Amino acid sequence: MHPQYMTNSTTNEKSTEQSAQWANLLTELFDRLTGRGTEISYNFQNLEIDIPRAAGPQGSELGSAKWVINGRLAITAEAKKVS
Repeated sequence: MHPQYMTNSTTNEKSTEQSAQWANLLTELFDRLTGRGTEISYNFQNLEIDIPRAAGPQGSELGSAKWVINGRLAITAEAKKVS
């Protein structure tokens, strides 16, 4: 196997693992917040997030982005009964 493919495979596995860890963390956070009137807030000053160039279906280019966040992000959770 070509070393580049091994690197990409390893990178994809790590990315998938990190995504799963974030999903688990968010699920646990939601469970702990729901019904308790709790809020978690983060304050950012000049937080830069670079979104790399991505390719979509049939190789179409989806572009890239750079976000700069200044301000407050609040996370609350609420469960509603659906009838």
